[in-house]
Amino acid sequence: MELLLKRYAQLIIDVQLKLTEGDSLSINTEAITMHFARLLARQACLTTRQSVTIVETNHGKVVQAYPIEPEEKEIFRPPVHTSVMCHLFDLDTIPYRTDTDFASVVGEVTAIAKFGHLSDPVFLDRRIAVPWANVPYPGLTWAAGLLGRTATEEEMWNLFSMLYRLDSGWNVSFWEEQGNVLEYRKKALNKLGHGRFTFVSDGWQLEAELARDTLWAGGRTTLASKRYFIPTLPVQSLHAALDCTSANGTFASSRSFYVLGTEVTGAWFTVKNGEVIDWQADAGKEALAAFFSIDEGARHVSEIALADNDTIESRYLEKSIHPHFAKEITATIILGGFSLDTLTTHSNDDDIKQSKLNESLVRLEIPVGDTHLSTSLRTDDEQIHEIMIEGIYNL
Repeated sequence: MELLLKRYAQLIIDVQLKLTEGDSLSINTEAITMHFARLLARQACLTTRQSVTIVETNHGKVVQAYPIEPEEKEIFRPPVHTSVMCHLFDLDTIPYRTDTDFASVVGEVTAIAKFGHLSDPVFLDRRIAVPWANVPYPGLTWAAGLLGRTATEEEMWNLFSMLYRLDSGWNVSFWEEQGNVLEYRKKALNKLGHGRFTFVSDGWQLEAELARDTLWAGGRTTLASKRYFIPTLPVQSLHAALDCTSANGTFASSRSFYVLGTEVTGAWFTVKNGEVIDWQADAGKEALAAFFSIDEGARHVSEIALADNDTIESRYLEKSIHPHFAKEITATIILGGFSLDTLTTHSNDDDIKQSKLNESLVRLEIPVGDTHLSTSLRTDDEQIHEIMIEGIYNL
């Protein structure tokens, strides 16, 4: 296992954060992931030749902060030039399969946050301008949700290693190439420009307009300095914001997903003028009702995310049980708040309203991708472009 942890740490250093000499890395971690935080810090020091700060937190509150020093004496270290942030979290911190009192949860922000449903707050003047990464650490409860209640620690690590390609010495080059593929697709989609998207699958169809003055996002993030990084791994999807009043039609979930700790299966939604007006589910309908009651924006279709349906993620993550992986499994339709990285020149609330972006306290990714899914974009010049065919990118 130690070899896998070292490979994982090096993947974060080389691919996600792209650390270089002189970077000043800060690692936020809870006590449960402290062992990996120290390992990551020691390996990062070899690259940055600078001290790495570990910030231990307890439910978001700082407990202590201390440096991990490189071997070089301070006089021989390179000058600090860039701050870099990394947040470690245990996948078991999200409560799974809990008997939730929905009435008490929907009125309490901290309770909603535990289930991973909070949207990013819309602070247009405070966007992060340094490399950063959210880094998960596997847990047995997470693994049991996918593999069965008798999942062993070995099975957990086997699953996690497959998702991150850690069982191969080529994992760094794999994710570098994946970043290149997504960058190519993102540029191609943004070149097509504004238009109207159509999703067609087995027995349903949904149409929605892309939000004006927004861009496709996902994969690599590039700063003004031209330095790039990948905030989350694994990464398979690109996402786009929608005009929150434009979606019309129906759509169905292609695999089960979790809402407020409750598994939802066989979900079906009817949408009119961007808003879910009716929904059904084989199981978990009450959880959906509770989610939709949180605020008015929770019912609105705000975003789409496209990911191939023939990847390791789509095969081994049979359920969408943790929000960290939700967009990377397959294509998803997203309800609630939009993603800030789709914005362009937006500088105030009026700009947000003009693009008809949906603001909500919460968001929910619903998996819809399968071998029946096709998506197309009718651009403003009336050209139709087939974006996905049978669940696979056509770009």
